[in-house]
Amino acid sequence: MTAARKVHRLEELSWPEAQAAIQAGALAVIPVGSLEQHGRHLAVNTDNVLGDAIAESAIHQAVERGLKVLLCPPLHYGYTMHNMDFPGTMTLRAETLLAVGVDLVTSLAHHGCRRIVLLNSHGSNWSILDLIAREVMNRRPEVLVAAIFPIKMAAADLERLREAKQTGGMSHGCELETSLMLYLRPELVDMAKAVCDIAQPDSKFYWRDLLRGSRGVAMADLTRHASRTGLVGDPTVATAEKGRRFFDVIVGACVDFLVEFAARDVKVTLDFPLTHARTDIYG
Repeated sequence: MTAARKVHRLEELSWPEAQAAIQAGALAVIPVGSLEQHGRHLAVNTDNVLGDAIAESAIHQAVERGLKVLLCPPLHYGYTMHNMDFPGTMTLRAETLLAVGVDLVTSLAHHGCRRIVLLNSHGSNWSILDLIAREVMNRRPEVLVAAIFPIKMAAADLERLREAKQTGGMSHGCELETSLMLYLRPELVDMAKAVCDIAQPDSKFYWRDLLRGSRGVAMADLTRHASRTGLVGDPTVATAEKGRRFFDVIVGACVDFLVEFAARDVKVTLDFPLTHARTDIYG
């Protein structure tokens, strides 16, 4: 059996084949992206291109390391209300993404899947995907649900590779995303329209940079307050070769997590008897 066949694509399976994969212990991965503007030089499906490619490559490598994986169809819409000044952007409400995510993950749990991964490729989805994982696990404590952001997982290694050293240089439509798109889908990049656009106030606590997390502050700044052009960062230094190196690092971190996650046990560690089957107080 080839690696391509070992990666079970849910939409291509019959129900008995899906049942067999789940009963064999396959973990499920749902890529979650966004349809949003990325400046004048990148396509609005940038997050979806990157998320789908990372998921595909990581799962193939994880399968080669012995994992059983069920790849679910991606969710190509996310929460990006802050970008609605820019035509082409399409957003879900936060409560809609939360509800859809809980329904999709719960559907997999209902059929017996016990390890489910939401693979994120869009920053503003993050807090909502975290809530999806918590909501499902509160209702189904026998199920492990993880929300992962592979770019953030690889931040330390990516930091060493970046050329845009100024904080804010890697945020949105930046060196990182542009390099990845030059590597994966160069026909969707117009480097003649790429500009450096880093406009954020100095702060000891909060800044926009994918690889440098702010210090305990979450702020709902709109793109209109942080950008002239829609992008935040410096895509002018992007290259396809950088994209290849960035991609390999990101995929490597994702594979390592999937291997770890597949082996993670689910067991009660309390030193007293359980009173309730679940922690959801509203069930």
